[in-house]
Amino acid sequence: MADNQTSEVADPDAIVVGVDGSNASRNALRFAIGEAKSLGRSIRVVGAYTVPSVAAATIDVSYVPIDDSAVRSSVTTVLKEAAAEVKAADVPVEAIIEIGDAAGVLVEESKQASLTVVGSRGKGGFAGRLLGTVSSALPAHSACPTIVVPVGWTPEGTGEARPSSSRPVHSSAEGPIERSEETDTVPGIDYSGQVVVGVDSLGKESPALWEAAHIAMRRNSPLHIQAVITTTVIGPEWIPSQGDLERLIQEGTDKLEAARAALAEKHPDLDVRWTLFDGQPAEVLVRASDTCDILVIGSRGRGGFAGLLLGSTSQSVLPYSAAPTMVVRVKR
Repeated sequence: MADNQTSEVADPDAIVVGVDGSNASRNALRFAIGEAKSLGRSIRVVGAYTVPSVAAATIDVSYVPIDDSAVRSSVTTVLKEAAAEVKAADVPVEAIIEIGDAAGVLVEESKQASLTVVGSRGKGGFAGRLLGTVSSALPAHSACPTIVVPVGWTPEGTGEARPSSSRPVHSSAEGPIERSEETDTVPGIDYSGQVVVGVDSLGKESPALWEAAHIAMRRNSPLHIQAVITTTVIGPEWIPSQGDLERLIQEGTDKLEAARAALAEKHPDLDVRWTLFDGQPAEVLVRASDTCDILVIGSRGRGGFAGLLLGSTSQSVLPYSAAPTMVVRVKR
């Protein structure tokens, strides 16, 4: 059951924001306000809660509903505060309160939205379970792209590049990169001011790639494409030869160059860069999130040896990403 707390007409292209009063949801709302102003969109703030039932008697199969007035009042207060913040930023706003599972409610709302935004951590507990599991469940089922905003995010982006065990092997700026085995880690790469996107074997056909390009164009930011080959965890049953390694690197390089060429054809003014890594896709993307403005990933990748980004990567990245992370569903 939905209850519209404002008089505005629903906007089918609105940005939907899940709110529960937590610091994470406040961060998500602030990020969404910035996106709404940039895109010229309205915001629909959504609050959801569940009301369990208890058995009237041990021998009675009927159930007695619990009075939800206190919970509903609390959620309504949170929604009013969120709507007031959006209005103060001169962005049109609609507020919706729903009874139901938070992830399911937001998935339904995403069918009439251009973007959903949630925080990476919620309150948990009876009254505020909106953003605990939602940030992992919503991106997999949302009808539109989802951005997950970490609780520690700030617009200033004060993160520092941290070392990584995944090594760059080729880049658009440096060409082939020597593979040194002297240390277990390599210095981190600074992606400040850039939009970073991870691509898998879909390459230039990746929906995430094109969403990232649109964001970079709108922000007038460079777009940095990342792809990963994994040669260090193949196992003893198959040890790659030097020729195998060179072939893998060449395949990855060709896909990245093809992606850059496709983007240049459609967006000739976009500054596109790329880096190919040997290592673990989730680690590469999480380390990029330390300094980038926005990280963009697909919700499903292709497995197998030739895959450049594993299918479970998005679920591995979201809990640890330090940057707002857009998840774009890859339909099969």
